[in-house]
Amino acid sequence: MKSKLLCVFPAVLVLAGVPGHAAEWEVLQASAQETMLMDKDSIHRDGDIWKAWAVESYRDTRYLGEPVYPHRSRVTLYEIDCEAGQLGYAAWSFQSGELGGGSTVWADKANGVAYFPPDKGSPEDALLKRVCRTAIARTATQR
Repeated sequence: MKSKLLCVFPAVLVLAGVPGHAAEWEVLQASAQETMLMDKDSIHRDGDIWKAWAVESYRDTRYLGEPVYPHRSRVTLYEIDCEAGQLGYAAWSFQSGELGGGSTVWADKANGVAYFPPDKGSPEDALLKRVCRTAIARTATQR
């Protein structure tokens, strides 16, 4: 896995080099087919909901409804409800390249976020757990 991360790292630097945003990317889950990273600096609270940006990168081209929106990565602003153990998509961008690179294939935002429990062991499950650990830690320090 270490060699896999070394191959991914240069591309992450390109993604993190977006002007006005110094991201601190953390690998949440990595496999031969898919990698999910979260921008640790993006975790923030908005009322009772926590939010964070993540990027899912795919080895092969994926489609949203064959053959619509061919993409190699998806950059998503997640809303996380730690109490309910659910998350939802607030905004997203499907990119032609890996790790959020290339051209934008489709981007949109939700008018109302639909929350769902992530599948156990999924990248989104790892994201929910990671953000909620941060939420608990930050809440404890504010008391």
